Amino acid sequence: MRVTFFRTLFLVTLLGLGLAAHPAAQAENVYLMSLAGGVTPRYEGSRDYRPVVVPIIAAEFDNGVFLNPLEGLGYRTQFSHGVFASVALGYDDGRTDQDRYLLPGSDHLKGMGDIPGSMLILLQVGVRLPGDLSLSATLDQPITETRRGLGGRVDLTASLWSMPTDQVNLTGSVHAGSDRYAQTFFGVTDRQSVNSRFDAYTPQGGVDSLKLAIDWTHVFTPHWMVRTTAGVSRLVGDAADSPIVQVKNNYLAMTALVYRY
Repeated sequence: MRVTFFRTLFLVTLLGLGLAAHPAAQAENVYLMSLAGGVTPRYEGSRDYRPVVVPIIAAEFDNGVFLNPLEGLGYRTQFSHGVFASVALGYDDGRTDQDRYLLPGSDHLKGMGDIPGSMLILLQVGVRLPGDLSLSATLDQPITETRRGLGGRVDLTASLWSMPTDQVNLTGSVHAGSDRYAQTFFGVTDRQSVNSRFDAYTPQGGVDSLKLAIDWTHVFTPHWMVRTTAGVSRLVGDAADSPIVQVKNNYLAMTALVYRY
């Protein structure tokens, strides 16, 4: 999904940290409640940032079913040799051409119109590798507003430091999209050009961004923990040359107080 890498990094791994902090959780239901705060860009390529304070509720059940704000409702299963896979029904917020507090959008895009929200089928496959590495690939297939196009990413996560009460991980990500996806999020049609300040632009699909983030989890008790994440994202290729892009690099800082029960 677009908003994306930062939401993906923070919200998806939020449930993972609850499981990782409690190995026995693989055989039980896990529920997480969190209050998260930080700053994120208004959209990828925006020079403006917005503060975010948001409660998060997530759950993962011992039968493989999960529910969380980013991945939606789905099912995850483990195979031999560390291979895992999941399928889920999720939702992407899209983007507007005005400033919004909790959702992507910016007044800088005035006249571009809205990118409607979309229901998505999220397909993921991955494998846990030697050396505390995890490699996964995720495909976002829209089932409403299908004209937005296909997006996907490859993530590689490495554990840099692991102690009973502290864990530090580094995640690298490569995001790509179809031609239609590139046009939706980085292109400017003739009509949009007339209505806005931007020249018409038709980007090609392919790799559009590279991302790197580090997160630190500190466990206070079996139920309470804090997770802090910092990340950088760089637009590349046709996406970086889009007239709506103000800066190629974006940054994130986020901290969450998490309760597991």
